Amino acid sequence: MSSRYLLDTNILSDLIRFPQGRVFKKINEVGEKQIFTSIIVASELRFGACKKGSTELTNRIETILSAIPVLA
Repeated sequence: MSSRYLLDTNILSDLIRFPQGRVFKKINEVGEKQIFTSIIVASELRFGACKKGSTELTNRIETILSAIPVLA
């Protein structure tokens, strides 16, 4: 059985800030099917974007969350 990774808020924030950065490279290395996040992380990211009032940030977050399964 291969390892699975539950990404936290800090890791996804890094991916949002640097879309082609080290997190992106690691995800490609381990495989997208091994990557997950939690509903809490998704909520924290959405709350932060809402608080900032940034449509661009909201769009980037939603793009990332649409590609990564969110576990309840």
